[in-house]
Amino acid sequence: MSHKTLPIAEVFYSIQGEGITTGYPSVFVRLSGCNLMCGGNGTQFDGELHDGATWRCDTIEVWMKGTMKPFDQVFDEECKQAIINGSNLILTGGEPLMNQQKLVEFIQYVREALNENCYVEVETNGTIEPNDEMKQLVNQWNCSPKLENSGNDKAIRYKPQVLEAFNQLNTQFKFVLSSWEDYTELQKDYSFIDHNKIWLMPSGEHQELLNISKPIVAEIAKKHYHKFTNRLHIEIWNKKTGV
Repeated sequence: MSHKTLPIAEVFYSIQGEGITTGYPSVFVRLSGCNLMCGGNGTQFDGELHDGATWRCDTIEVWMKGTMKPFDQVFDEECKQAIINGSNLILTGGEPLMNQQKLVEFIQYVREALNENCYVEVETNGTIEPNDEMKQLVNQWNCSPKLENSGNDKAIRYKPQVLEAFNQLNTQFKFVLSSWEDYTELQKDYSFIDHNKIWLMPSGEHQELLNISKPIVAEIAKKHYHKFTNRLHIEIWNKKTGV
């Protein structure tokens, strides 16, 4: 048994629902913990929106829980076979880079034990810069910087130097929008990010909310020549996580 452990909230096999690898078979490893609270302070207790937020993180109830698991107990047989057969590995949270040194060892373990060519994606909020080892090991960064609509104070959510570092890597920047006003903020504060790396995604933790924001964000993407990403897992299963 491995003595190295990770704080695991959930692990499941599905298809990627967002961004450039939408539709790819993928194994999701969600780590516990986050340094932001999207939806505003208090949403973790009452499920309501606070601090001016127009949407909330749809995995709070999952990443606030979890258990420490040895590396060799993270995957069930279905997930092992998926990785062996070429599925992507998606490390997500919460904020997985809070545990990046452990993730360095975990990625190395997966490539040694299951698939030496395993394609690794990391989903991050862009507030913590990856170390040199992570930069070497990760194939794709899915960075989702938070706007004012997340309900987080700008001082903790907006880290331009960190985002500049991600801009030099193989990164797609995914911005969650609810309105045209949200895009005005994106233009003002994130103009240094390569235009061709930006994806716009509608907010919405279930199909009803997604259907409200989706046409708005699609029109913004058309007008400003951005890539648009839907939330495929919500479109298919109407579930936020675990699918």
